[in-house]
Order: sequence, then C-alpha cells, then structure tokens
Amino acid sequence: MTQDEYESAICKELNDAGFRQEFHGEQLEYHPDESTFGGAIVFDPDAVNHLKRVGLLDNGKCPMCSIREDDLMYKLQNQHSGAIYHVCKSCYKQYASQEQEKRAKGCCLVIVIIIALVIWGVIKLVS
Repeated sequence: MTQDEYESAICKELNDAGFRQEFHGEQLEYHPDESTFGGAIVFDPDAVNHLKRVGLLDNGKCPMCSIREDDLMYKLQNQHSGAIYHVCKSCYKQYASQEQEKRAKGCCLVIVIIIALVIWGVIKLVS
C-alpha cells in the first residue's frame, strides 16, 4: 500500500465510521492530503483509537511516511487531545526538532518580556 492509498484508507474508514473534523464550526469529512494524519485526526483521540482497533494505526507502519518497520518504538502524544501513536525514528526526529524550535522561540519571548519589565520598572523608579 502506497502512502496515498494508506491516507485514503484512513480517511475512508473514519468517514464510514461517522467521524468528522471540525473546521471553522463546520463538520467536514476527512480527505487525504499532505497532512492527513498529522492534521485534524490526531486532535480526536476517539478517531485515533478507532484506527488502532481496525488495524490502520500501530500496525508496524509509520502513519506519517508509511515506512514499514518491525517495531515502531517511538511514540508521539498530541498535547491537545492526549492521543498516542507510534512513528518511525525519522519522523520522530523531525517532530522532535520542530518541537525543540517551538520551545526555543517561546523561551526567547519570555526572556524579552522579563527584560522589558525590568527596564520599565527602572524607568518608573527613576522618573
């Protein structure tokens, strides 16, 4: 099964089972695209569990790139939904580096805010 066929199978299964994704308040069917699995599906833990039950997830195939490995040892957990799924080492590293970049940007923002508050406090004391 190619990645396109795999994404189509995931979307068909979810649509046939009555799952829908919410987009701007509308309930839409799932359609395969470049972010089929990494997109709305992982925000719905019931959809993830359903895909596990029918064998489309955690079946030895990475849901993000469709590489087949004997043991997908790396797991990701969606922070918003809590859904857990297993991926290959390559996709895990890619995801981990993206998360690390996000954290680094957030940390820099906190430092800038603290410095701004200190400067503001000094200006208030002097004036």
